[in-house]
Amino acid sequence: MRNKMYYKVLSSVLLILFIMAAVFAGGCGTGTPAPKPLNDDQTGQNEDRTGQMAPDNVPMPPRMVIGYYENPWPGTPDQSGSFPSMKAHANSMTGVGPFWFKATKEGTLEAKDSQLVYDTARQLGLSMYPLVTNKTGSTDAVLGDPAVRTKVTDSIVKLVQEKGYDGINIDFELLPPKHKDNLTAFMTELYPKMKAINKVVIVSVFPRVEVAEDVAGAYDYPNLAKNADFLQIMTYDNHWATSEPGPVAPVDWYEKNIKYAIEQSGGPHKVIIGVSAYGYDWVGKKGETIKYVDAIVLAEKHGAKINYDDKAQAPWFKYKDHEVWFENDKSTAAKLDIVAKYNPAGIAIWRLGQEQPEIWGIIDKKFPKGK
Repeated sequence: MRNKMYYKVLSSVLLILFIMAAVFAGGCGTGTPAPKPLNDDQTGQNEDRTGQMAPDNVPMPPRMVIGYYENPWPGTPDQSGSFPSMKAHANSMTGVGPFWFKATKEGTLEAKDSQLVYDTARQLGLSMYPLVTNKTGSTDAVLGDPAVRTKVTDSIVKLVQEKGYDGINIDFELLPPKHKDNLTAFMTELYPKMKAINKVVIVSVFPRVEVAEDVAGAYDYPNLAKNADFLQIMTYDNHWATSEPGPVAPVDWYEKNIKYAIEQSGGPHKVIIGVSAYGYDWVGKKGETIKYVDAIVLAEKHGAKINYDDKAQAPWFKYKDHEVWFENDKSTAAKLDIVAKYNPAGIAIWRLGQEQPEIWGIIDKKFPKGK
């Protein structure tokens, strides 16, 4: 009798333990671990995007952080220009966009590439997406003449294959609105040729919100997005070299253009957002491009107080009859807060060597490159 009672009790205890274990496993199994609490300076945007989906269940690509590369001035060595910044901050970037090629009216590409820069970028593990711009006086032929258009697209494919680039960035600027359909036709012809060799196609486009139609009218976001992997929105030059002085990219204008681009391009996975790193030094309506370090030296030299416009989120100062607006770590942080909010495919900094070096730590924190 005691043995029977003992086994009954033992069986009951084992049953209870089994039920408790099952409930515990269902709530805390290894298949769905409990979420980790965020630190004060963490947001969900800083997580790896594996599994995140854009509209229509399109997977989000790994984040891209591209630095635009400009050659040194004529007569100076390859190591000047954007080179020091590229080397110093490669760990924060995924790729570079060298400003190297121009499409001509004959259908060829003028080149100013550098083997040293190419080799260094490769050693640093950076992807390369060179820019192809429209040479002055070539636009009507390159976009408007179907025969020349085909020559240019074939020249681009040949270039990418021979040089082993990861892709290309079509940066046709100052286009009359009449070339809207021609630009789309150009990309419609280029894109399948590039996809056939498994290369990335980026097309740089002017912002459309609060931008004059004669400047931005040629860029048909929805149709260009169908014929490119990414649209890189040039969200800068709200004030430019021949305008009244003012912020290069005020944050309200910046956000409006990001929202518009994402809506018109089919989702955040199609959009790379431009981040300005430069400024202008104006006298009246004549401005000269200025780097961060030169702006600081200039203000120091003239004893000028550097102010900060909280509405635009931009630093500025005056000296003599000059007015200077530029970018620094604080203004960049404000932009990156907006960028992270919309979680696009990537960002592109114009340009390496003009920036305050401290922006790279902010990029690492607020919009880290993809894993």
